[in-house]
Order: sequence, then structure tokens, then C-alpha cells
Amino acid sequence: MGKPWRKVITRREFLGSALAVGAGAVAAACAPSQPAQQAPAVQGRPTQLLVLWQSSFVQEQDKLLDQMAQDWGKKNNVEVRVEHIAYNDTPARIAAAIQAGSGPDVIRWTQGWAWIYENSLVDVSKEVEDLIKRLGGIYPDAEAYNKVGGVWRAVPWSVNPGVFVYRTDYFQEARVQVPTTWDEFIQVGKKLKAYGKPIGQALGHSYGDPPGFWYPWLWAWGGKEVLEDGKTVALESDATLLAVEKAVELFYGALDESGLSWDDTSNNRAYLAEQISCTLNGASIYFVAKRDFPKVAQVSDHFVHPRGPAGQFSLHALFSLGIMSYSKNVQAAKDLIMYLMDPQQYSKWVDVGLAYEFAPFKYSENDPVWNKDPKIKAFRDIVVNGSGRWPGWPGPPTAKAAQVREAYIIVDLFAKACSREFKPADAVKWAAGQLRQIYGRS
Repeated sequence: MGKPWRKVITRREFLGSALAVGAGAVAAACAPSQPAQQAPAVQGRPTQLLVLWQSSFVQEQDKLLDQMAQDWGKKNNVEVRVEHIAYNDTPARIAAAIQAGSGPDVIRWTQGWAWIYENSLVDVSKEVEDLIKRLGGIYPDAEAYNKVGGVWRAVPWSVNPGVFVYRTDYFQEARVQVPTTWDEFIQVGKKLKAYGKPIGQALGHSYGDPPGFWYPWLWAWGGKEVLEDGKTVALESDATLLAVEKAVELFYGALDESGLSWDDTSNNRAYLAEQISCTLNGASIYFVAKRDFPKVAQVSDHFVHPRGPAGQFSLHALFSLGIMSYSKNVQAAKDLIMYLMDPQQYSKWVDVGLAYEFAPFKYSENDPVWNKDPKIKAFRDIVVNGSGRWPGWPGPPTAKAAQVREAYIIVDLFAKACSREFKPADAVKWAAGQLRQIYGRS
């Protein structure tokens, strides 16, 4: 959310590259009082490590990460190079590296990638279990994404949750209050749009914001793509139809209608330009506002996802570090990862980004960063409250569920109805058909 996306990868491009190779972090903010671990020594000749990392909207975090990796490399006779890449370019880059059998030793990627590339990732169970013991446990969605068939295939690195940033002055002038239910959200949005400051929400093919909003919207109204078995398509239901009908009401009554063409930077720009009153986003909008638009920051605050008839749900961008099976430097990669997660390193990384990303381990609930600004605590609350789910829920986050997410089928379910390409019932039928092509007939 709020990241500098450059290229939007199409469904055809992703599925072509991912399926061609076969469908198949480190993290933690510890208590400051916990003794720091020394960087493990890497024995033997000089070693090279290439780390593929998505460029952050908060560039300060990238700069610090690069410096920490370089410092560790100098101490351990390892040449570490961190290559930063656009988020939407990552799936094709992973597929190409696996096909070639060479490339980055460590790749940072998000959500269900460990399920897609299970056979191309090193078993890191020992390392993750050690982190869990030392860091007070892990959140269920971080485990679901990275533990495949009982084996940890990637090390959870960070959670980048989204909550709603909103203009307190616009809410006051429009005489509305923070909504606690989605029905209230629709009504609040209608008043804000009438006031001239609509809610902004992306409905395009961009990696963070559209799935981050529309998956929880579907679940909150009771819809789901598959049953608990993770195989049986269950999208066609009265609950899903209600979710789509409510989405159309929201879109025309409350949203900025240009959102159909938005990517993950569009709502950032619109909010900071004072064109919209509210949007789902990571901490990046507020971070940039405090730095560059202090008057906007002064009248901004955050609230967590409202509840629907089926409950409160959220979808976090959870990042993990995977060590590729073709790597000739697996032990060095593990050592680097375990060094970066040490509280002396990791907590600095969290702090410089004002919790834009933080550890998906429960010790992070007490990270000192939360005392810096009360307005960012909603980002902690949406993780701690247990509302986080994953594509494919209530089934597991399988490779097929990850493919559905990458293909934007759930996003398009709502986009096709809101654009009036399809009537709501026809949009549901279309999306269910798309799911069956991936999951198989049921």
C-alpha cells in the first residue's frame, strides 16, 4: 500500500511465468532489553550474496536496510548486494530466476509466494522456530503464508497493515463520525462525497490497495471464494451477491469514481492533494504528510476496518524472506537473515519508517515505536485484534489461492460491477467461472 509501483503485471503474464516453473523475515521487534546476538561468522573464502528487495515508499527504510547488510558483510567477509525492484515486477523476476537456476540468493516477497514456489525454497524451519520462541509467538496469517505442509519455506520478515487514514476536519465539517460498521461507512461516505471530499479506493490491477480493501469487504458480508477444504469454489452465494450490490452502492454514493484506474500511488497523491477525505493505506501517507505536508498531518488520523454482518476482517501485506534452493550460499543467507532480525538492527528499521512495516511476531506489540505518535497505533491494533486473513480463507493460502490473488479475480468481481460492465449477479457468475478454471470444477 502506498508503494512506488511501476509496472502492472497482467494476469496472463503472471500465470504464464508462474505456471511455467511449476507452482511448486526475517522479522521481529524484540524487547530492547533482550541481549543482542552477535553476527554468526561465515567461514571459508569470500562469499557473495544477492538480495532482491522491493523498493519501499518509505525510502529511509531501504537506505537503512542497505547499510545494515553492508555492515554485516564487511564483518563476515561477504559481499552483500541488495537490488531494489518494483513490486509488480517481482513475480516475473522470481519465475525467471527459477527457470534459469540462478539469480538472487534471498528474495523478499509477499503473502502466498511460499506456496507457489514451495519446491524452489530452502527449508528454514529451524530458524523460524527459533524466532517464534524468542519473540513471543507469531500471528496466524504470517504462519499460514509461510508454513507449507508443515515446513517453513520462508522466514516472516514484516507486516505492512492497512487502516483508514482520514481527515478529521472534513469529517467534522461534513458532520460525520468514524464508522464502526460497513453500512455506516457507506452512509458516512455519501455525506463526504456530497460535501465534495469523497472516499478514495483503488479498483485496478495494482498489488496492494485493491486486494487489501476488496477481500475484507467480501468476507465482511459473508462471501468467500472457497470452502474450508481450499478446493471447493463457493463464491456464488447470497452473501457474495450482497457484497457486490453493496459495493456498487458504495462506489456511486461514496467513492471517487476515478478509482477504477487507480494504482497504489493514486490514493496517496489524492489524499495529500486534499482531494479525498479518507482511504485505506499503510502508514506511508501519514509518514509523508508529517515530513512534507505538516498541515495535512495535523488534521489526519486513522481507524481500523469496520465490521460487516459476518465480522471484522483485514488483509495485511505480509512480507517474508525466502532462500532459493539454487543458491550456493545458503548458510551465509541464513546468517544474514538472523543478523538483520536482531533487535539492535530490526527495531531501528521499524523506527525509521514509523511502523510502516513491523514484525509479525507478537513481541512487536511492545515496540518503542508505538510511543512516538498515538495516531499510528491503529496499525498495531488491526494486527493485534486478530482480524487478519489471507486469500483463499477459510481454506489455506494455497498456490491456487495465490494465483487467484495475482490474477485480481476478486478485485475484478467488484470492478466489473462498479464499472457496469456486468450486473452484480453476472459479475458473481463470471468470477466463479474464473475461480473454477484455477481450482478445477467442483
